[in-house]
Amino acid sequence: MIPLPYELLLSAMLFCIGFYGVLARRNGIIVLMSIEIILNASILNFVAFSSYNHDASGQVFALLG
Repeated sequence: MIPLPYELLLSAMLFCIGFYGVLARRNGIIVLMSIEIILNASILNFVAFSSYNHDASGQVFALLG
C-alpha cells in the first residue's frame, strides 16, 4: 500500500500540471485535456482518502464521477 502523503503529493503535482496547462495554453483541446488532468487529480484524492480511512465511498464516487 502506498502511503497517503505520496498519493497526495502525486495528486498535487497532477493538479499543478493541469493548472499550468489551463493558464499557459491557448489551444482549446489542450485546455480541455488540462482540465481533465485536474479532475483526475481530484479523483485521486478521493481514492487516496477512501483507502486511508478504509471506506469505499470515495472509490464509489470515483467510479461514478
